[in-house]
Amino acid sequence: MRPFRLVERDVRPGCREIRVEGELDFSVAGQLREMLEGIAEECTEILIGLQSCEFIDSTGIAIVVSAHQQLAKQGRRVAMYAPTSQVLRILSVTGLTSNGLVFESLDKALLGSEQSSAPEQP
Repeated sequence: MRPFRLVERDVRPGCREIRVEGELDFSVAGQLREMLEGIAEECTEILIGLQSCEFIDSTGIAIVVSAHQQLAKQGRRVAMYAPTSQVLRILSVTGLTSNGLVFESLDKALLGSEQSSAPEQP
């Protein structure tokens, strides 16, 4: 099991990536919320990379959805991309893969298409 860690980097002007490593659950979700709040003040677009995220629980999902809703009101955007198969199953069950919030790759998330480009659930 990989230890939890958040890694951020600028992708392009006004766009920041947060890569989630390890398990995003109740015990660490506050760290993601704090990072999202700080980044939201300076960026118009936040992309959350899930390629190294081994698990996400309802608390982690709620934080991302809340940030998505808050930023959308301001004409800004939050999107997730490249979920691992386990995380993709969880996001699929919650319906997030069908609303344009989850994308297959960073490139597709950057395009920001109206339709979700999430990988198909096996």
